[in-house]
Amino acid sequence: MRGFSAAGQVLFLSQSSVSKQVQNLEIALRTQLVDRSGPKIRPTLAGEVLLAQSKEVLALADQAVAAVQAAALLRSEPLVIGSTSTVGGHFLPLVLQELRRREPAVRFGLTVSTAGQLAEALEEGRTGIGLSASTLPPGRHRSERLADDDMLLVCPADHPLAGRDVRPADLTGETFLLRECGSQTRRQLTDLLHSWDIAGARTLDLWGTEGIKEAVRIGLGVGLVPRGSVRLELRHGVLAELGIRPAPERRTVMANWTLARPLTAYEQLLLTILREAARTTAAA
Repeated sequence: MRGFSAAGQVLFLSQSSVSKQVQNLEIALRTQLVDRSGPKIRPTLAGEVLLAQSKEVLALADQAVAAVQAAALLRSEPLVIGSTSTVGGHFLPLVLQELRRREPAVRFGLTVSTAGQLAEALEEGRTGIGLSASTLPPGRHRSERLADDDMLLVCPADHPLAGRDVRPADLTGETFLLRECGSQTRRQLTDLLHSWDIAGARTLDLWGTEGIKEAVRIGLGVGLVPRGSVRLELRHGVLAELGIRPAPERRTVMANWTLARPLTAYEQLLLTILREAARTTAAA
């Protein structure tokens, strides 16, 4: 410690003002913080403890300022939302509509990627909020289960098995439409084919849920899709459900948010709306 005069120069205060403030602090804490007995003042043991604690308090204050500044940026920075393709297609549109209703000025964009790519974006803080249809690889993010959705095996509306309860053996000879590599839906359907023991099942690779739906509609085969993605097609008789038993496992919709940086206010609002939408869906 270089003395009260040096401290006063840093703080733009007089030596007497610094000395008086230290004395007031010692009175408040009922202990001596500075040893003044030698040619140079130095902190006592209590003073050393206070100094260490003060550094931690100041660091926390800096973090609080950074968080507030990050939140303030929301008015100028666009909101980047991450999603895997299955979830983004049918769960997000109504959520984004509600976000736009509450914040008409919000600018947002949707980045569709694989689960691994989404986890990397959250890890690096490039994406604040991301939706996935499965648990992401571990990283600097948190996850919350929002909702569940049935997975359906669908066929053209005029298929001979349309609307019927079927056994795996009834599907022998069908062409099964597979999502792109890396898709959880693809893995789920290939696992089902293995468990059904359908020898030599024909498959056709396509891209995305919309590609599967259109291919099923024109009769290229049967496909596995979330119920939420085909509600209109089922209601209007464009597609039909194959009531396979046992039924495919349900799909979980997960909300994930980064821990690499503070969430902006828009991101916090989006997370709130996602939770509200999940509760509404569950109650419907």
